[in-house]
Amino acid sequence: MKKTFIIDTSVLLYHEDSVHAFPDCNLVVPMIVLEELDTFKTRKDSVGNAARYVNRFLDDLRTEEGSFKEGILMDNGQRIFISSDFYEEHTLPLSKNDNMILCCALFFKNSGHDVVLLTKDISLRVKADSFGIVSENYFKDKAKVSRKNAYTGVTVLNLEDYEIDDFYQEGELFLEEIELDVDLFDNEFVVLKGYGKKSALGRYYNDRICKLNYLPKDGVSGIKPRNKEQSFSMDALMDPNVSMITITGKAGSGKTLLSVVTAISQLLDGQYKKLIITRPNISMSKDIGFLPGSKEEKMGAWVQPIFDNMKIAFSENGVSYMQTMMDRGEIEIESLSYIRGRSLPNTIFIVDEAQNITYHEAKAVLTRMGENSKIILLGDIEQIDAPHLDATSSGLTSIVELFKEFDESAHITLLKGERSRLASYAAKIL
Repeated sequence: MKKTFIIDTSVLLYHEDSVHAFPDCNLVVPMIVLEELDTFKTRKDSVGNAARYVNRFLDDLRTEEGSFKEGILMDNGQRIFISSDFYEEHTLPLSKNDNMILCCALFFKNSGHDVVLLTKDISLRVKADSFGIVSENYFKDKAKVSRKNAYTGVTVLNLEDYEIDDFYQEGELFLEEIELDVDLFDNEFVVLKGYGKKSALGRYYNDRICKLNYLPKDGVSGIKPRNKEQSFSMDALMDPNVSMITITGKAGSGKTLLSVVTAISQLLDGQYKKLIITRPNISMSKDIGFLPGSKEEKMGAWVQPIFDNMKIAFSENGVSYMQTMMDRGEIEIESLSYIRGRSLPNTIFIVDEAQNITYHEAKAVLTRMGENSKIILLGDIEQIDAPHLDATSSGLTSIVELFKEFDESAHITLLKGERSRLASYAAKIL
């Protein structure tokens, strides 16, 4: 028996391709879902794009292929229905849209279908379970990630002491020489540990482990790494050959500070022509028009944490100079709502709090990057505020996993909080 998927509005808005994603199965779009989609179609963001795409697709399919009441068969064997049917023997108040979707699922279940309700709404999945309906979250195929085995960007290798001595002397080690059967990704960082007290830090690239060649001895703008993960991060951030860096870690681990000081340093050195900074609000899908003032003034509240880090690195006078650079167009504050359609060559682009962007929004940002540009995505996977996102479906999590094999990307998970003892303890226990 073919599976019958009842799809919720949250899934269609999460990624519009979900309407195509069920080959050789039945896909039922409840009528109330179309009503909900209609309320989002005027939004000028990725959610609005998704709503408009699904509406246009269904209309084109109806015009060319037949009737949704009987089901329209697509080339991949998927048959799409739009249904106003619902199970009538229930006590659910139909004033709630979720209950109408549940009743639609109950109708098909009681009609003998093998039903799965797809929704990113946790409460709806719980309700469905109480009615004996199988319910699942939806992930775009390549974006599904298990946090248990998530890529951290760092591997520990146990070596003989003489091999670590050779590494210090030669500056590199070839994997074939140390006879370790390990699979490392380009730009994956390694901690080399001897059987005594000897140890070393390195980065893997082109079948060899090299020293951290881009880590400045005296730090950057007076900011020095306080732990090995911060050393790895600064090495990657300063490497002109790495075009994408993702840094995750708990609050106070140094993600933003390291990124800001290295970006400003490279901008002043002339390696890049512009620094663009953004930090999504709790819903990057919403327009920022409700805030007063210009775009820069509207975004000011959201990027203030980045300017706080500038003050730490460059003092109050340094921040005044940053304002001068903004007036000259060398530093720009941008809203992700307006990133679509832009091309960004010779640019460093910092996306802070990137755990709150979706897979679709991450794609929109990454595909804007031009030649000789670097994008830095920062976030705490344990502090996701965006609705319908969690640690496994965040766009940042997906990008970390999908790009670990790309030889111009690097990822680091920062483990230690360095802001203060209080902040570190709070992040640990709360």
